[in-house]
Amino acid sequence: MRQSQLRQPQQQHLQQPMQPAVRQPAHVPARAATAQDAENETLDRAAALWTTRRIRSFFLLLEQPAVRTAQR
Repeated sequence: MRQSQLRQPQQQHLQQPMQPAVRQPAHVPARAATAQDAENETLDRAAALWTTRRIRSFFLLLEQPAVRTAQR
């Protein structure tokens, strides 16, 4: 009797059709791009460029000879 009770849930499980998971490819946006998205991207690029210029300027200052300190 236990065997018939154990088999019933297994048979019911097998009878349910399995549906494949629906996934969107990574390159497809989940929603349409808005004007706010374009503005945010522009601001992100500007911030990255500004940061890069500051880093380059810092390294240029490090590379300069210490002539200025001797003049003081």
